[in-house]
Amino acid sequence: MDRLKRLLILVFLIAEITSAAAQQIAGETIFVHANATLLLTGETLYCKLYCLNPADKRPSQISKIAYLELVGNDQKSVSKHKVYVENGMGEGYFFIPTTLKTGNYKLVAYTQWMLNSAPTNFFETDISIVNPFQPLEKNILGQKTGSVSSANNSSDLLISTNKNSYTAREKVTLNIRNVANADGNYSVSVRKTDGLPAKPQPTAVGFAVSNLTPLSTLNRLPEMRGELISGHITSKTGQHLADKAVALSIPGKSFGFKLVKTDKSGKFEFMLDKNPMATSAVVQVMEDNRNDYTVVLDEPATADLSRLQFDNTLPLSVDNKSDIEARSVAIQIENAYYDIKKDSIEKAVASPSFFHSLQKRYVLDDYTRFQTLRETITEVVLEMYTKQSGGKSSIHLRNETMDPEVFGQPLVLVDGLLIQDTNELYDYNPENIYAIDLINLPYVYGPRTFSGVANIETKNSDFEMRPAGDFLQKVELRRPLSRKRNFSPDYATANNSRTPDYRYQLLWEPELTLANENTLSFYTSDAAGKYEIVLQGFSKNGTPISVTSYFEVK
Repeated sequence: MDRLKRLLILVFLIAEITSAAAQQIAGETIFVHANATLLLTGETLYCKLYCLNPADKRPSQISKIAYLELVGNDQKSVSKHKVYVENGMGEGYFFIPTTLKTGNYKLVAYTQWMLNSAPTNFFETDISIVNPFQPLEKNILGQKTGSVSSANNSSDLLISTNKNSYTAREKVTLNIRNVANADGNYSVSVRKTDGLPAKPQPTAVGFAVSNLTPLSTLNRLPEMRGELISGHITSKTGQHLADKAVALSIPGKSFGFKLVKTDKSGKFEFMLDKNPMATSAVVQVMEDNRNDYTVVLDEPATADLSRLQFDNTLPLSVDNKSDIEARSVAIQIENAYYDIKKDSIEKAVASPSFFHSLQKRYVLDDYTRFQTLRETITEVVLEMYTKQSGGKSSIHLRNETMDPEVFGQPLVLVDGLLIQDTNELYDYNPENIYAIDLINLPYVYGPRTFSGVANIETKNSDFEMRPAGDFLQKVELRRPLSRKRNFSPDYATANNSRTPDYRYQLLWEPELTLANENTLSFYTSDAAGKYEIVLQGFSKNGTPISVTSYFEVK
């Protein structure tokens, strides 16, 4: 596995090093466009991630997973998310709960591959949070300033609205004109600029000229195909650690199952598929003497947050009290109607099992039901049989052309959960079993060959395995966020005309690609004031784009 790691690293370095400049900064970097830098509790911080080749600012093809963290001024993470990255682009979000204190925070973003560089080589930007339900401490208030704009308009794109001023709940048409062949990937935010001054956030144009630190170590592999879950095993009895089978099960109706072998030092790694998105998993050594081993999982990837520096004061003054109250009331009204105005979450797609289309399926309701699993196997599942030895029962698959001494035991799963001691299955009520899938032919999976595969699918995914020991670790995985689209009403119909609308965020479009000209449309809310349109991103040839414009709602 060590040789494989070195080979993978070499392949990616060769792919990334395309010029003399790139040789100095081989790796990747991240830019994040956030919808706001000052939020009240109850609001959502939306983020668009651009994972880029630092040499030319084109989308990086290395990492498929990125990490987003919201960090408090004690340099501790208060919330952390994984984000899927596709063609260098990813999306994330944080709901700001009322448990957070008023103060300055940092939004941090990085990939596991970036952690091979200097400790500070990650994206960071200031985020101020105000909790209106807690007393506002005067010692954290600064001097009142006007609203800060980070406008640094690019000439490659021009944005304009069909009007400069609108009434409440009126349709806005936003035209984006591509004047310099700036096809690429962009994000657009339309948000109310109230009297609360916000700190400027980095722009794509400013980010493109920033200095980056070259790779200094190669301790972490890039998550080039998806999430990496890694760890190692130790031996209690001095057994050698190489070539031991380790399995990961993510049980459920749509389950995940991986089987790998350890390297000479006992290390193992699992590359997870995008689906299923379940978080409960079981990792276990799959050996006859499994009780001689202990499974130790690695800590998740994290950046060194100890060097983050925070301002001691907020960009607010006591004069902002009325603006905070008005915005807080608007947030509470919006959240009170959340069931009507829900954001949409992308649903996970059910993934087929690794043996899909090869199995024979027995749906037990199609047959006479029996009181025990043993009777069910004997009377219904013709290719399966049981054996008893030493007071324990085991499951086997019947095939006249197959020598079980050559191919070993079958791989037995329950909802994708590996069952090594099949004796415990006989106490399970077969009334709770929906179906049994099996393949009664030799089956190679990962580093092992089995005499077949049998998966018992329960009705409610409620099977509880009994075995416990150091060879087995139950773990809660931090899975990547599903894509989210914020609610946007359509006032072309009168269906929601009586629902209050105090949205400050009128539009968040994180996935905008351009042809010669694009048009976006959305509706204003009942919140009057000045609104800012911010477009950020990079063209397909790496040109940074930052454009800002404004309109009024009266």
